[in-house]
Amino acid sequence: MNTHQRADAEEKSLAEVFDMVGFGRFQMRLLLIAGCGFMADSIEVGVVTFLERKIPEEWPEAEGWALNALSMSVFGTKLLGSCIWGSLSDRLGRRRAFLLANVFLLVTGCLSAASPSYTWLVVARGLVGLAIGGVVIPFDNLAESVPEKYSSTMCYAIEYAWTIGTLYTNALAAAIMETWGWRIYLLLTALPILLACIGYLYLEESPLWLLDRGYDDDALETLRRIAAVNNRELGNIALVSYAHEAEPNCTELLAPSLRRQLLSLSGIWCLGLFGYYGASMASGFLFESGGTMDYTEVLFTSFGEIVGTTAVLLASFRISAATVQPWCYLLSCLGCLGVAVAKLFSGSNILIAVLAFLVRAGCMGGTAATWVLTPAAFPTHVRSTAHSLLFAWGSVGSLLATLWPSKTSATVIMGTYAVANLACVVLAVWQDRGMAPRGAFDSLISDLQASNLDRRARSSLARSSRAASRTSTVTGRPSNMSRPSWPLLPSRTMSRQCSERDPEPRGVVERGMPAT
Repeated sequence: MNTHQRADAEEKSLAEVFDMVGFGRFQMRLLLIAGCGFMADSIEVGVVTFLERKIPEEWPEAEGWALNALSMSVFGTKLLGSCIWGSLSDRLGRRRAFLLANVFLLVTGCLSAASPSYTWLVVARGLVGLAIGGVVIPFDNLAESVPEKYSSTMCYAIEYAWTIGTLYTNALAAAIMETWGWRIYLLLTALPILLACIGYLYLEESPLWLLDRGYDDDALETLRRIAAVNNRELGNIALVSYAHEAEPNCTELLAPSLRRQLLSLSGIWCLGLFGYYGASMASGFLFESGGTMDYTEVLFTSFGEIVGTTAVLLASFRISAATVQPWCYLLSCLGCLGVAVAKLFSGSNILIAVLAFLVRAGCMGGTAATWVLTPAAFPTHVRSTAHSLLFAWGSVGSLLATLWPSKTSATVIMGTYAVANLACVVLAVWQDRGMAPRGAFDSLISDLQASNLDRRARSSLARSSRAASRTSTVTGRPSNMSRPSWPLLPSRTMSRQCSERDPEPRGVVERGMPAT
C-alpha cells in the first residue's frame, strides 16, 4: 500500500477486519490442515499401546522395564520438544514452525518403521516424541486466524482431529497389525502427517503474529488473501500499527499478570493428561485376555472421545470453557472409580467398557476445554511459548502414566487416575470462580480488539486494552476491560507510561519481511 493510500485508508483493529473477512472456505481449509498436524499426538499414543504388545514377538529381550523404555522415550523427548517448538513458533512464525515440526515428525516416523533392532526403535521413537512437541502450533494458529466469535468453536472443533487420530490408529491396528505387521502399521500411521506437510502450501501465517511482530503490510496482505478465498473484499483499509516491546521471553510468564494462569493450567495439564493418557493406554490391560486383545471393546471406548468433544462443543454456545471444564473432569473421576471397583470385583467386560467409555468422554471433554482456555490466557508474543510450556507439563503427566510396574493391579491404576481427575476438578473450579471473572482468559480477545498504539502496549509489565464491548466466547463474560485484569503495576504508573508514548504509530521491528 503506498503512502497516499495509507493516508486515506480507514484504520481498523484486527477484530474488525476479521469481521469483514467473515467465516468461510479459508477457515474450513485451515481447520482441515491444522487438524492433520494436531492428530499427531493421539496417533503416537495409540502406536505405543499396540507396539508394546507386538514388539516382544520380534525381540523377546524387550520385557519389563526394557519394554517400558519404548513409551518412556516418546513421552520423555516430547517433554524436551515442548520446550523447543513453542519458542520457535513465537520467533519464526506459526507457518514455518508448523512445517519444520511436521517434516521432522514424518521423517522420524518412517525411520522407526525400518529400525533394525529394538534399541534403534527406541531411539527412533524418541525422535518422534521430540517432534510431537510441535502439536501446539496448529492449534494456536487456528485460534489466531478466525473471527473472535468463532474462535472458541473452532478450537473445540479441532479436538475432533485428536479423536479421529485415536480412532484411525485403533482401526488400523485392528485391520492390519496381525496380518501386515507393525512396520507397515507405523508407515500408515504417518499418512496424516504427510497430508499436513502438503497442507503447508495452502497455509497462511497468523495475521495476529505478523501484526504483533511489526509486519503490518504483510499482515494486511495475508488478510486480503484470506478474504479472497472467502470471496470478500477489504477495500481501502489499514491495520492499526503495532509491534511488541520486547522479544519473546519465558521469564515474562512469571510476571504477576500471568503467573496464576500459568500455575493453575500447569496443574491441570499435568494431572489431566496423566489421566487421559493413562486411560488411553489402559485399553492394553483392561480388555486383554490370554495374550490377545479385544479390538471391538477398544474401539467402543475410543468413541467416548467423540461424545465428549461433541458435548463440550455444543455446550460452548451457552456455557464457557471455564465452566464446563470441572464437570468433565468430575465425570472422568467417577468413571475411573467405577472401573477400579468393577475390576476389583471381577465385573463383566461390558460393564467395564461402558465405564471406560465415560472415562474417555470425560477426559476428552476436560482436555478440550483446557486446550481452548490456554491460548486465550496469554498475549500473542509469548502465546506459543506458554502453550508449549504447559504442554510440557502435560508431557510430564503422560510420562508418569507409562511408569507403572507390570504387575500393578488395574484397581490401583484406575484409582490413581480418579484422584488425578479430582485434583483437576478443584483447580478448574478455582479457574471458573476465582480467575475467569477477573479476565484471566481474555488476552486473545484483547489482542484482536486493540485499537491504537497506546492500547497495544504489549509487555505484561505495562499494557492496557479497551476492547469493544462484547462477551468473550471463552469465559462467557464481558471483555471491555480498561486495563489488564492482573496488573503488575499500579494503574497510575501504567497511565503515565502510556501518556509518555509517542501517539503516532511506530514499529520497533524492521519492516520488509517477505509476504508469506
